Amino acid sequence: MSRFRKNKRLGIADSKGRYDLPLNKSAGSNFMIVLVALMTFLAMMALSATFLLNSVTHHWSSGLENSLTIEIPASDAEGKLRTQDDIAALSKRVQDTLQPFAEINSATALSQEEIQELVSPWLGEDLSIGDMPLPGLISVELNSRNPENLKSITDAVTAIAKDIKIDTHETWLNDILRLAGTLKISASFVTLIIGLTTITAIAGAIRSRMAEHRDDIELLHLMGASDMYITKQLQRHALILTIKGSIFGLGAGLAIIGLMSLLGSSDNPVMPGLSLSIPNTVGLLLLPIAISFIGWITARFTVLRVLGQMP
Repeated sequence: MSRFRKNKRLGIADSKGRYDLPLNKSAGSNFMIVLVALMTFLAMMALSATFLLNSVTHHWSSGLENSLTIEIPASDAEGKLRTQDDIAALSKRVQDTLQPFAEINSATALSQEEIQELVSPWLGEDLSIGDMPLPGLISVELNSRNPENLKSITDAVTAIAKDIKIDTHETWLNDILRLAGTLKISASFVTLIIGLTTITAIAGAIRSRMAEHRDDIELLHLMGASDMYITKQLQRHALILTIKGSIFGLGAGLAIIGLMSLLGSSDNPVMPGLSLSIPNTVGLLLLPIAISFIGWITARFTVLRVLGQMP
């Protein structure tokens, strides 16, 4: 009995250098490793989706929140088509009118080739400039945005021609933020479900081990082993299995994320590449530590609860 009281190692008998309970011989150890690996992999995918949504949302919102698009329609208020020279002249007047505004960093008129490139994904790559009239577009970058400034800009531009349209991108921005927020909440909910599933699976596996080795546990009790001594044995066993499983899941997750980054890399300014920042990558690398801690603490409370119910 003194051997159990003097033992300071985490659930290992000094004379044997191994578990007092035959936990390594349990048939379900490999299944628990696979289960933890799968949970780690799914958690990585959910967290990566959240990180990517944050990146895309920031990319889109930063590009829209301080910008305006001024459109000079291809036809005037009476329905008469404007020539390209008319549109160019109006674009020049708008740029000159906006130049004194201190809150405007730049006002750049898009060329016909740039406008054609914008509409080609919807109208086809073979579209010729001469096939149809195209409006004039002016991209405006702001250094500050408030309702008073927007009203002043709108009044100044519509004074040139009442049919000139100003798109503040508010509808786009609100829709993007609403969609991204919904998706992030969904990803967070999935991550929570994965965490609860992991806790349930580990608790069930520990209960199964204890039921399998109930006679051995009772024998240790008779020999003088305390509940905490037995708890440490099972805690260490659960910790080792969760570390192995989480590392396997981490490796599989990093491989998939790396493959997706290679396949998803592009120079498209609208959709940023499927890559994670350094802080996000560090967060994913720390995931096995979090899952191992979950396994360790779950095993502790499960064992103490079951031991408390034993006679």
